[in-house]
Amino acid sequence: MYVLSKLSLSRLEGVHPKLSELFKRAIVDSPHDFMLVQGLRTAEYQRELYRQGRTKPGKIVTNCDGYRAKSNHQAKSDGYGHAVDFAIYDPTIPGKIDWDNEKKYREVADHLKAVAEKMEINIEWGGDWKKFKDYPHIEIR
Repeated sequence: MYVLSKLSLSRLEGVHPKLSELFKRAIVDSPHDFMLVQGLRTAEYQRELYRQGRTKPGKIVTNCDGYRAKSNHQAKSDGYGHAVDFAIYDPTIPGKIDWDNEKKYREVADHLKAVAEKMEINIEWGGDWKKFKDYPHIEIR
């Protein structure tokens, strides 16, 4: 049995209540322990992420610039962010994140989808996207 840390819970502030509740419920019997990395983002922060791999070093992590193309992490007309990014812990090294284990991300995403279905919440996983795979990303639809 897992629980969300205080840090993960703080990252749900400003996130749509249904999505927030989904993560609180799903962590309990998740196949892998995970933390929440990102919830609500400002346009400025989204722009910084967009620059990564373009005008700043690193790999491209988003196609949304925060202004012309808004991310679902940014507040919608209802005032909430509609996306959360999670990261799976490496069970062999306490506190270390396992960013590259697609299988584990898929297992957690499948679990989140099953819990969401029981809660009658429609979600989408970034790992299901055709052009830009975003394995840590879950959004409410």
